[in-house]
Amino acid sequence: MKRAVLLTLAFLAAPLAAQEATTLRVGQTAPGTLTPTSQHDYSIDLEAGMFVFGKVNQLSVDVEVTILGPDGEEIDDFDSPARGPENFTFETEAAGAHVIRVEPFDEQEGDYEVTVDVVEPVANDLEGRVDQWMRPFSGDDTPGAVVGVMDRGEIVFEKAYGMANLTFGIPHEVGTPTNIGSVTKQFTAMSILLLQNDGLLSLDDEVRTHIPELPDFGTPVTIKNLLNHTGGFREIYNFLPMAGRAGEDQIRRDEAIRIVQRQPELQAEPNTEYNYNNTGFILLSTIVERVSGKTFPEFMQERVFGPLGMTDTRVKYHQGEIVPGASTPYVPAEGGGWRSARDLAASAGAGGIYTTWHDMQKWMLNYRDMTVGGPEAIELLTTRNVLESGDTTNYALGLGVVELRGQVRYTHTGGDTAHRTFFAYFPGLEAGVFLSSNNATFSFPPARQMDDLFFGDRLEPMADEEEPEEGADGGMSLARMEAIVGDWILTIPGLVADFTVEDGVLHSEPRGQSRIRMATPTDSTAVHEELNVSIVFHFEGERVDSATFTQGRTTPMVRFEAEASSLDVSELPGRYYSRELELWLDLRLEDDTLVVHRLRAEPMELTHRSGLTFAGAFPFAELVFQRADNGDITGLLAGNGRTKGVRFERR
Repeated sequence: MKRAVLLTLAFLAAPLAAQEATTLRVGQTAPGTLTPTSQHDYSIDLEAGMFVFGKVNQLSVDVEVTILGPDGEEIDDFDSPARGPENFTFETEAAGAHVIRVEPFDEQEGDYEVTVDVVEPVANDLEGRVDQWMRPFSGDDTPGAVVGVMDRGEIVFEKAYGMANLTFGIPHEVGTPTNIGSVTKQFTAMSILLLQNDGLLSLDDEVRTHIPELPDFGTPVTIKNLLNHTGGFREIYNFLPMAGRAGEDQIRRDEAIRIVQRQPELQAEPNTEYNYNNTGFILLSTIVERVSGKTFPEFMQERVFGPLGMTDTRVKYHQGEIVPGASTPYVPAEGGGWRSARDLAASAGAGGIYTTWHDMQKWMLNYRDMTVGGPEAIELLTTRNVLESGDTTNYALGLGVVELRGQVRYTHTGGDTAHRTFFAYFPGLEAGVFLSSNNATFSFPPARQMDDLFFGDRLEPMADEEEPEEGADGGMSLARMEAIVGDWILTIPGLVADFTVEDGVLHSEPRGQSRIRMATPTDSTAVHEELNVSIVFHFEGERVDSATFTQGRTTPMVRFEAEASSLDVSELPGRYYSRELELWLDLRLEDDTLVVHRLRAEPMELTHRSGLTFAGAFPFAELVFQRADNGDITGLLAGNGRTKGVRFERR
């Protein structure tokens, strides 16, 4: 996936050249070619109360799609995969001409095709609504998905969509095993808690007690720190891409240990910063093996899957290992269509579990019945972590724990190379939602819509449906809102949004897009439920300069203060070397733009932010040059949120 960032942020570096709207009919495919400043509008007359599904096939260009209503107001926008189908769905409130606007992402150019496939009345029954939401992943020519819903402990909806294997024409079935990615982490946490129940380890054990070859960073990193992402280790899937190691590359499990061994210092002191970390969970599975004397798959089968009757669940331990009957993962292919992908090679513990909806329902009920682990383990598993600062995170042990419209929800998303999964369980309702797909373009909004569809009568109204009251739409004082006012930047991928307060309500306005109202349920949190966005602002007294942004994944966010600079960029080009990565960067000045060249990757342009700080793209979202006392540039620090402060020395 190209991005899942702050409210679909985007920079528009230059005005786009609009063309007269082209009339589009249902079933018609219109080809187009974008230049860096193109804006192509397609008009279609629609009645009120209609569901619309279409796609822009990104043949050789990455596009952004915006839907405009008859009044010219934006209804929705779409921007996920860089190639293949950019699917769009929307519902009409008013009759009239609606516009499908196609623009290039990041001033790219190339060819595309746009099609409106379906226009039909909005369904008025449960199955019909889910079918419409899942339309982009249905049919015999697209990787599909499985949807399961439980309420009051019983399955109330289950259905499969699309294809499990395109090569042999095998459709998805409800019982098709699928890789659930990081949803695995709660299972890994349970394996650690079972060993604690056995008296073989403690959450408070220093990690080096069980993996002594890890370096001593001068302060203990505990097992619990790894379970709640506060250990301070490098993130393996953000660190290795700096050296051009892609997700499908063969990565050995022992590389997680080697990465930490080469790390010069912790990225943050333990339990002072939440920073999502797969390295830690790979190390946790290693601890399970060393303490239990069994392989991680063996332990999980004997102690978790077997006792719960999860007969169709297993840990995939090696890249290429055959999982009988499992769905094949697919990513969009250049020029259209799909190609099969390989799973992440070393993810066991951080990911790697293949399972089915029926088995996941059994796991959900374990939070109620506590068959595996018992009450103490379940309590630990679902208790949110408190940082040294006193701030409480939305993460427990391998599991997100949030309050949604008056109900506690245990939740996690998962993503391997192409598989995508959403897991949510409401303990107070004995209800849950599970979606799992082998389609890399799969997105999760239907899961949040299904919360309302199936359990909405027992959930409190959405905060942004209520009338705002000054400083009272959820708990944040007006003074704290005003302290937030200003420009903020996500460290990944260096995108900016302006925060303002109007009539006692906090708003976020991503540069180049419309303003969005944020609910403020606590004195330090801003959320947008529909977009699944949560921002925790880290106040120090009355001042706030940092925040943690979560939308599927978690990213640091800091106040952005652009400043005039007399920096002479001509002093920055040269060769830079990282001992930690064993990697050379060649920085060149091309047409007054600083460009990074490295092996196994395309050149990357840098944008000056302020001072000696530049923004790039993943995995070099930020580069901060370092200057010696004599004024010479001596090196740079590179990072991307989950991995930061990687030093490159100028040679």
